[in-house]
Amino acid sequence: MAYPRTVEDVIKDFKGRRGGMIKALTKEFEEFYRLCDPNSPNLCLYGHPNQKWEVNIPSFSDLPEPRLGINFVRNTMTKHEWISMVALHSDAWLYSIASYFATKFNFDKADKKRLFNKLTEVSSLHEVVVTAGKKRVKTEGGGLPEEILVEEILSRLPARDLLKFRTVSSTWRSLIDDSDFVSTHMETYKNNIEVSHLLVMYRPARSWLKDEHVLVRRSDTFRKVMELQSLYDHYEGAYELISYINGLVLVKKGKSRGFREIILWNPSINSSINVPNPMFEAMREATYLELGLGYDASKKDYKVVVMVYPKAEIKYYFGERYRATGPGFVQVYTLSTNSWTSNNNVSPPPYWSVGGQVFVNGAIHWINFGPKLEDDLWYKDKDMYIVSFDVENEVFKYFELPKGLKTDDEPKEKFPTMLGGSLAVYCSHYQSRNDIWVMGEYGVSNSWSKRYTFSLQFDKLLHFKSNGELLFAVDGKGIKSYDVKKERVRDLAKTYARSSNYTVFTYVESLVLFKQASKRPLQLLV
Repeated sequence: MAYPRTVEDVIKDFKGRRGGMIKALTKEFEEFYRLCDPNSPNLCLYGHPNQKWEVNIPSFSDLPEPRLGINFVRNTMTKHEWISMVALHSDAWLYSIASYFATKFNFDKADKKRLFNKLTEVSSLHEVVVTAGKKRVKTEGGGLPEEILVEEILSRLPARDLLKFRTVSSTWRSLIDDSDFVSTHMETYKNNIEVSHLLVMYRPARSWLKDEHVLVRRSDTFRKVMELQSLYDHYEGAYELISYINGLVLVKKGKSRGFREIILWNPSINSSINVPNPMFEAMREATYLELGLGYDASKKDYKVVVMVYPKAEIKYYFGERYRATGPGFVQVYTLSTNSWTSNNNVSPPPYWSVGGQVFVNGAIHWINFGPKLEDDLWYKDKDMYIVSFDVENEVFKYFELPKGLKTDDEPKEKFPTMLGGSLAVYCSHYQSRNDIWVMGEYGVSNSWSKRYTFSLQFDKLLHFKSNGELLFAVDGKGIKSYDVKKERVRDLAKTYARSSNYTVFTYVESLVLFKQASKRPLQLLV
């Protein structure tokens, strides 16, 4: 089948596909509803240029893929809600098809503008279906008011689709841009186990940073869902991924102790900002600095905390360790105001052990030294603590680690994590034994309990999921997962080389940064 190559042909293709989908959702709805059996595999609704429609599993094509799994949620909603959801997803697909043709055949700026002006003159599927649905479908209990139903359905859609829906009407644009809706959308996506995905940043062995791939993979099977644009496409040079919260990645430009700038990046919508700071020169000259990313739920806002150690003693003992030899300072960046604040009453911890961080219960957590060390062998100290930074109140707190960790003199790898929403610590005894400790009551040190103990050999631990599943890699044998509850290992990928680079986070679709960021065209790589 020949693809449309002109504005007029793309509009004709758009209207043909749209006509077929309207039939499925109105006149031929009963047949469409029957075909969307929840017990069938992932199904999609396709519209064809000849005004025919089809329900089928995803086909192998270079065209954008429709929404998967529309059948799975059929019986979990009222008919009216389900039709509305399918219509919204179908609208997004139709726009993405038109955008694909415009990009593939190199439409110039004027043609793109003319194309999308013409498309927005055509009533959306959702508008047509909802109008017809008022006469055709009676919702249980009278249903929801239309504006509430639209907001409810929109909050379930991927962020990249919502950006396209901003052009449907001024009402939808105002809703999608609203900060409360951005927060609602983020929470809805986080809590929807049906769309559980991983964000995987991968660079093959012996390759350059520019060869990095940013992939979204299914959390259960590790199957590739889509490829996003790499941060390197916009920022050349080395960078370090520090943390990831609610779809937002904190990035430090420069490797190891080198520092050039701070970046906030939302890969799901290809938006990023350089975070300005008048103290950057002091940061660049500092012996060491530590970054953290947190979310202030009371203000629905994001904050970056920077702990700067202008002068510090460095020791290498199972990683880098620092002791301040001069006054340090703390600065906090707030995204909504695009500003930094300094609190002279808050000083960074005097000792620091380089390691991972986790955001739990409104605070950023690290495993670090205690607040007071006097021995010359301070860098070997076993009396370590959880150091937390309360994002709302901007203060540091110390929590004791489990006593079971302090009585064991054997050096071990350990890092803070989250298990079932609770603060947890993963501890590896040279991989001969792995323990997971969980803090039963947040902030109460004597509430720690050892939840799981298991033996597992691997080359690299890639990700710790909050449900207790570990993703790990074994050189020459691929990537695997281990379920600590079921004590079961599953193969996810067949290949893995020790020299390759993997960073894995739990993926969250988010609109965060859309209004603040320097906008770039959204591009999905296949």
